[in-house]
Amino acid sequence: MLSTKFVHKAVSAAICVSVGSLATPSLAQTAATWPTKPVTIVVAYPPGGMTDIVTRSLAKELTATFNQPFIVENKPGASGQVATEWLVRQPADGNTLLVTATGYVIAPFTRPKVSYDPRKDLVPVAALVQTPNMIVVNPAVPAKNFTEFMAWAKQQKSVPYGTAGAGGSTHLGGELLRHVTGAPFVHVPYRGAAPAVSDTVANQIQVAMQDSVTVATFIQAGKLRPIAVTSARRSNAFPDVPTLQESGLKDFDVYTWLGLFAPAATSPEILEKLNATVSKVMHSPEMVASLAKRSSEPMVARDLPQTKAFIEQELTKWSQLVKTTGVKVEE
Repeated sequence: MLSTKFVHKAVSAAICVSVGSLATPSLAQTAATWPTKPVTIVVAYPPGGMTDIVTRSLAKELTATFNQPFIVENKPGASGQVATEWLVRQPADGNTLLVTATGYVIAPFTRPKVSYDPRKDLVPVAALVQTPNMIVVNPAVPAKNFTEFMAWAKQQKSVPYGTAGAGGSTHLGGELLRHVTGAPFVHVPYRGAAPAVSDTVANQIQVAMQDSVTVATFIQAGKLRPIAVTSARRSNAFPDVPTLQESGLKDFDVYTWLGLFAPAATSPEILEKLNATVSKVMHSPEMVASLAKRSSEPMVARDLPQTKAFIEQELTKWSQLVKTTGVKVEE
């Protein structure tokens, strides 16, 4: 005869198995039906810049695809760090996401206090957009090309240049340019790309290092003059503007990318669903055409492991660039 103790253990084990077997389908069902309520996409930069523009276009398409509102909320500050650290504290239910830029992989190497681990606290969902950074000047600057620009710059006591903020790819690009040319560039950080561009157009400062999305309309209107592209290849939108590599700065390849992130514990099923849908949206003919008008393009479609590998490569690249330039960002 079985002992009462043994029967109790057997019943308990059976209950655990039953609960476990019920839990797995429940989680799968949650992922399958996601989203069941509005999703917030936090933008790490102010309205009007590249990150904001692209995110709002993406949110519109995701809203139509999933039949749930995807709401864009701007949380600017510290080159994306404010929004990033905020997202780390949110529930990993797929209902709060982040779109940020290259600063995500730069901040851990430039800032003394970063309250997130880029490898552990968030998971990269999709690489969205890449765009070259550009050196642009107010038309009052006499230079028409990079050679003339450098000759002019070296005649000045200092050359302030505006960027979207301290510690971003445009800042690092400007400091790398200062490092390799010896010109007296002085960084002027703004709270976002839009105000930096506005001041350059108004001739409050004469030079800016900005992503091409933000400056495209001003270049086309003749309010800014492009001097060079800082990526390894020319911009499709500005094919006549040479790269810095073509101008003699070997291996100069600095550009801005945008990525979609989620809290690290988010269900893999939700992440895969998001990854596949976002990749489809970003490579739709409508989105490609829209990005092309803003001198940008979608990044190569990557699945989740490939997206993670891309972020690892970027962490390595930017850590080396920070060592070269010596850039440190004070809190």
